[in-house]
Amino acid sequence: MYLGAAYYGRRGATIQVMSGIDIALWDIIGKAMGQPVYKLLGGGYRDKVRTYASTLFRATPAAMEEACKHYLDQGLTAVKFGWGVFGDDPDRDVRLVEAARRALADKTDLPVDAGWRVHRTPKEAIEIACRLEPFCPFFLEEMLHPEDYDGYARLADAVDALIACGEQESTEWGFQTLIERGKVDIVQPDISRCGGLTVARKIVHMAERQNRLCIPHAWTSDLLTAASLHLNAFKRRSAILEFNVTQGPLIRAICANPIRMEDGYVAVPKGPGRGVEVDEKAIEKYRVL
Repeated sequence: MYLGAAYYGRRGATIQVMSGIDIALWDIIGKAMGQPVYKLLGGGYRDKVRTYASTLFRATPAAMEEACKHYLDQGLTAVKFGWGVFGDDPDRDVRLVEAARRALADKTDLPVDAGWRVHRTPKEAIEIACRLEPFCPFFLEEMLHPEDYDGYARLADAVDALIACGEQESTEWGFQTLIERGKVDIVQPDISRCGGLTVARKIVHMAERQNRLCIPHAWTSDLLTAASLHLNAFKRRSAILEFNVTQGPLIRAICANPIRMEDGYVAVPKGPGRGVEVDEKAIEKYRVL
């Protein structure tokens, strides 16, 4: 498919369509063979994966502390704040992250997602990263435009915090550039964007060879979460997985057997294929074409 579309779509929507087809093919093969996808990928290192709550930055320190308490009460051991108001005011950004760290204490991981919605130069990214480092962020995500590979290299060289990027990236060649030229510490392939499970498996091997972490981006529906769980079960080194804690019908309701988080962990589906079934009634309810 990739070679056939090379002249008109090596990135973007074309690759996303291919990704969906690829994921569906792995699901079909798994169901035909009566095996879960992670076994077809060649792994099976774990039956559950630690997750981090993925949520938006609140507008005030008090609201940040309240959100942290809410997620701690659910048993989570990591909470990532991203987007929202982050980037509008660097001084406020620091106060918000400081409030989150204060509420989470030292034993809970705190990833920070800048979301690149605010354009930063590498120098500006380094400055804000240095101001956030005292609060021990687990990683700093998307501090720069996703194609600013040289900027990412400057950032990674300048700070001690782990630098993460990759949800906007696609193909194994794109991730090779991100690792070798961008020097990021953590790659974040979105299986529904990068080329599917076939490409994601190559990215995992690439990251392991280069001693990088691979933490998939999984902020949409349970269909993507399930595929990402299989990739995490396949990996020898699984740090954590994103878990969408926002509310919306297309997140959980699209699956007949929704993914459940318990005490900060999510079980890897054991059924054949992807291990989750599409709720056809939900598909019809929300169909637009």
